Amino acid sequence: MPNVGGQKYKILIEYQILTQESDENNQINAVEMTRLLAERGISAERKGIYKDMDTLIEAGVDIIKGDKGYYIGSRTFELAELKLLVDAVGASKFISEKKSKGLVEKICTLASPKEANQLKRQVVVPNKTRSGNEKIFYTIDVIYNCIDEGKQMVFKYQEWTLDKEMKPRHGGKDYHVSPAFLLRNDENYYLVALDEDSQEIRHYRVDRMLSASLYNQPISRTEEMKNLNPKEYAKKHVSMFAGEEKIVTVKCPAHLLGVVLDKFGKDIDVRLDQDKEIRARIPVAVSPQLYGWLTGIGAVIVSPKSEADAFRDYIKELLNKF
Repeated sequence: MPNVGGQKYKILIEYQILTQESDENNQINAVEMTRLLAERGISAERKGIYKDMDTLIEAGVDIIKGDKGYYIGSRTFELAELKLLVDAVGASKFISEKKSKGLVEKICTLASPKEANQLKRQVVVPNKTRSGNEKIFYTIDVIYNCIDEGKQMVFKYQEWTLDKEMKPRHGGKDYHVSPAFLLRNDENYYLVALDEDSQEIRHYRVDRMLSASLYNQPISRTEEMKNLNPKEYAKKHVSMFAGEEKIVTVKCPAHLLGVVLDKFGKDIDVRLDQDKEIRARIPVAVSPQLYGWLTGIGAVIVSPKSEADAFRDYIKELLNKF
């Protein structure tokens, strides 16, 4: 039978209309449905609409017949879940403003018209520096392809100059790495990978990568790569600053126990000392960023002695600058 006036796809178009335009407060009756189909070049009669609705309901589609018409009963995402997604996109500084707006528009199509308007009204984009790298989604896709296919990756890496511009580091050198996993930390996406030149585990800001592509060599399966754990890596690298990994004991007031556990996890050793203060043994990458975090909460490193001395010297050097 020939497809006259889109009849072959009519029932699918009706389902699409209900999905995009109906909810409990915006029900679509048979007359309205025929009008909406006509706008799409498809002729229909009310009797045919009733039959189509019955067919969709019998097929298991959650269509509810209300007192004013038909509407979709349930959706893939609840409104609260969509609000959460919109908030996450709006607050992510690694997504450019242009990409954020595009993603929010797509998320809104998953809601009914009234709900979509609520979502658009709620979007609040913090006034913060955002990534200017429009190709971050392409880069993330390349990373996942490399991980899935067990292949290395090559890219160029950018850094800021005094002219406040991003320029390729080391004159545009190619970085060859064996990717391990992606990690979101401190509002940025990072690739944790084995650097093939140094054979060291390092991490790279995804929004600073350029010209990312799959490199047709197998991922290096070193013991260090096999033992990598995303959660442990994030806990040890405060704000993703690199440093030599050590176990240090920090001392802080007892009321800061929750702050320490939130930062380093519940698996660390914690005890109350004779001064009624907390002592916590923490496996961590020692860096100035760690010192800064400890200083900010009023904590100090007490052992090993070499790290306690290094932390004390760091504080003295800061004071001397004033």
